[in-house]
Amino acid sequence: MKLSKQIFNVSLSAVLVLGLVSCKDGNSVFDPEYEPSRPNPVVTDISPQGGYLAGVDSVIVTGENFATDPDSMTINFGGSAGVIKKASPTELIVRPGTIHGDDLSVRVSVRGAEFFSDSYPYTLFQPFATYFGLESDDNPSSSVAVDAQNNIYTIIERGGEIRYTRISPDGTITKDLTRYPGETDDDDNPYPDNSTMRFTSYTAMEVGPSGKLIMAQQGLRAVFQKTFGDDSREGIFAVSSNNALQIRDLVFDNNGYLWAAGFGSNAIHRFDAASKNETEFPFEGRLSSIAFYSNENQLFVGGEIDSVQQVWKFDIDGGGNLINGEQYFDFGSFYNGTVSDMIFASNGELLITTGALAAGEERDVSIVRVFPDGTHEQLYEGMLKPGAFDITWRDDKYAVVTIQNENETSVNFLDMYDRERAGIFGFN
Repeated sequence: MKLSKQIFNVSLSAVLVLGLVSCKDGNSVFDPEYEPSRPNPVVTDISPQGGYLAGVDSVIVTGENFATDPDSMTINFGGSAGVIKKASPTELIVRPGTIHGDDLSVRVSVRGAEFFSDSYPYTLFQPFATYFGLESDDNPSSSVAVDAQNNIYTIIERGGEIRYTRISPDGTITKDLTRYPGETDDDDNPYPDNSTMRFTSYTAMEVGPSGKLIMAQQGLRAVFQKTFGDDSREGIFAVSSNNALQIRDLVFDNNGYLWAAGFGSNAIHRFDAASKNETEFPFEGRLSSIAFYSNENQLFVGGEIDSVQQVWKFDIDGGGNLINGEQYFDFGSFYNGTVSDMIFASNGELLITTGALAAGEERDVSIVRVFPDGTHEQLYEGMLKPGAFDITWRDDKYAVVTIQNENETSVNFLDMYDRERAGIFGFN
């Protein structure tokens, strides 16, 4: 064994000597006479300053010695490659990498330059994740409502306990003590009906003008209401006179009306929030979603219309009546899934969730973004979980999205970055 080791050491020494001789003979891959054809790139700033969203839209990288051909450069954000969309010698438009974190090291390379740029620190925020204060095993069974203080409300199952749940913006969780149907006390006795939920699942949930939760349960024509924290059974808000109506979604407008859409009735239903009087507007379709765009006083409905998933738009006249109905977006011609839920941004962009996913079902897009001019695209490509079926706004930069797929049911935040300044999504 000692002899073998000695032979190995001698052989290694011989290789090193030969290597040195080869270098002297000019056969090395290293060329001491090499001169780079381009100067090294320099990054001087990244906008927006203070950080942006990982993997979303674009940031602007300014500096020196960039190329005009995006394919001749690379950019890296803390170990994750960005996508250069447009380039000039002093500016790059880049979709950032998908890693999020504070002060990530950003470096640019240019073909022909000897070295990368020096590291430039930049922060990327997580654009989509489990909602503040919730855990991965907190399972929502209902849509989500938001009040004026950005508290969100839903029904959560945690460890076998089902409760109306309020979550504050800082993640503090408060539970209403209304019991779920069939729940028993420590002596195995059922709780009284007046302290027991009617249902543990609602297809629509809104915070009404009075601050009460207003809810609809799939398959019923009734609208229910509840004061969070009263630990009591839901009451009746209104009941449609149309026995065929199965309410799927609700929305309030700015004029004191509650609008309802669903299956069975071939109509859009309007309830006066004060008197509860109902008015029907004939419209054929199996409607799954309804939205109100306050800037233009317009109502939108979505669902299966003429055997295709579509979105239709109506103006609301001075008397609160629907007029000038027309197709707004032919969803089914471009995407699979359903028009499950809809909300508007202040600039007129419409976000559409494509529906919960059953086990084994696949879908390319979770949320669709429709621009006022009718163009559309996938929202936050590659950064969202599949199976979005419910979406609502807080009044700041966050939307709240409920996900259901074979791996999870969860409530999530969706960081929209800067809705007022940058058209809700930042740079394009």
